[in-house]
Amino acid sequence: MADKPATYSRAYLVKGLIFATLVISLLGYVDYITGEISIDILYLICICLVTWYTSTLLGILCVAEILIAKTSADYLDKIRVGSHLYEWDMFNHVVMYIIVCVLVGKLKKALTN
Repeated sequence: MADKPATYSRAYLVKGLIFATLVISLLGYVDYITGEISIDILYLICICLVTWYTSTLLGILCVAEILIAKTSADYLDKIRVGSHLYEWDMFNHVVMYIIVCVLVGKLKKALTN
């Protein structure tokens, strides 16, 4: 008999998404201020917390928000956004973030069963 996945109320998920969006916006600003210094560990912590306390779907949505925040910060910082190396670097970041998000979701599911 399969266990039911954890269900959360819609209000809880919306509050989590709003809070995550605010944190990601703040991290995007910090990313812009710091320039070339990488703050990827802060983005990863945000993804892990959102995925752990809400769901993997919201974690993947946060990955999309982080992609927008990182690209915006780099564009405003006059980094060449359209180059092939930049696109490859962003692709690597997105894949890494999605893998971490899915693994945290699976870990939570394994530990709660």
